[in-house]
Amino acid sequence: MVNVHQGHPTRGMSGRKVVVGAAASMALLVSACGSSSSSTPGSSGTTATTASGASAASALGTPDAATGPTLTVGYITDGQNGSINNLSEIPAAQAAVSYINGYLGGVGAGHDVLKLDVCNDQDTPSGATNCANQMITAKVPIVLNNTSGQDGGIYSALVAGNVPMMTYQTAVAAQLTGKLSYVLSNGVASSFAAPAALAKQLGAKQAAIFGIDVPAVTGPAKQLDPLFFKNAGLPIDVVPIAPGTADMTPQVQAEISKGTNFIEVLGDVSFCTSALKAMKTLNYSGTISIIAQCQDAGSYKGIPGGYAGVYETTVASTLPSDPDVKIYEAAMSKYANGTPPFANGVTQGGFAVVLGFARATKSLSGTPTPASIEAAITGMAPATMPFGAGGTFQCNGKQLAIAPDVCSSGALSAKLDTQGNPVGSFTNLDTSAITKL
Repeated sequence: MVNVHQGHPTRGMSGRKVVVGAAASMALLVSACGSSSSSTPGSSGTTATTASGASAASALGTPDAATGPTLTVGYITDGQNGSINNLSEIPAAQAAVSYINGYLGGVGAGHDVLKLDVCNDQDTPSGATNCANQMITAKVPIVLNNTSGQDGGIYSALVAGNVPMMTYQTAVAAQLTGKLSYVLSNGVASSFAAPAALAKQLGAKQAAIFGIDVPAVTGPAKQLDPLFFKNAGLPIDVVPIAPGTADMTPQVQAEISKGTNFIEVLGDVSFCTSALKAMKTLNYSGTISIIAQCQDAGSYKGIPGGYAGVYETTVASTLPSDPDVKIYEAAMSKYANGTPPFANGVTQGGFAVVLGFARATKSLSGTPTPASIEAAITGMAPATMPFGAGGTFQCNGKQLAIAPDVCSSGALSAKLDTQGNPVGSFTNLDTSAITKL
């Protein structure tokens, strides 16, 4: 039975804090956009009701049931309020639990039966504090979180109670550098460093970023992009553009005149659509790179030629051919029938953070405590990153120099078709050299 509640020191960062703060600001925009209720472009579009029982069983592998004692860990979600609906992440997280208990032999060396103690903070500061306090009272040894607008409150309360937190993606600078924090995905890489790595890989000579002119975007872009693109060996213009700008042809024409042949776009769907329309109108022939939040289902219809030839940088593969996506869709079909695997931008992350926790704690033994779980996570060998298209993660504090709590150094890129679906497979981009200070 699922129990549903309603309701520091850094690691030698010093001068790097301003860079981390900039990255966290951008992550805030990414996190907010991730709560969209639209379908995720680039996914198979398959819902949990379409996979057959036979195909699901094949993807899940050979049953291997957990036999040990129950290990209850916390899980905090923003749930639903007047502006967001993240409820679909809970069936996804529970499907991961069922898969781990039924097919991976449970958690750790003791084959513990995993259980989630779920708390809904309703995306409010008071709810976040309440959930964190309830987890401390319940003496869970760790709390899992997908993504949240209340990460700061959750994390600070848990740290005060000496409870570790594992997050799939976060916007909180303290979680990127502080104690008791493990962040699976690398939003710094996907939004900033990956485009620089991609530009270098494609042989670009001059780059530009069109960023929606709000503090959460242009502030960090001005700090991070010059550094990362310099490391990639090419100059970049950071071009702030006001929200609601319908015609961006002057900005595009100015960059074309400079010989720019790589343009990165950071913003929401309407902003990115306007930028791409201007580029297509002016017959811009260079490379275009966008983040996943630039598109939603149907947005391609507002762009001449759609997204054909555009590159996307992201942290999670949605390709049906990827092994983790096959497992995910099969698990959702078997354990969460009726919840589409890609119901919105946060659904998949619910599965990812639970599966990531299991993969990170394979060496856990004895009675689980915050200390023993921390030891297992920090001492883990490299493991397959959930939905990382073959990439790995390791929470040893060495994956990202500017944010040591981030457990992965890479990001993914893919060229898109007209409708925004990846063509072929995602490519892993190692950004470790790009992010060096």
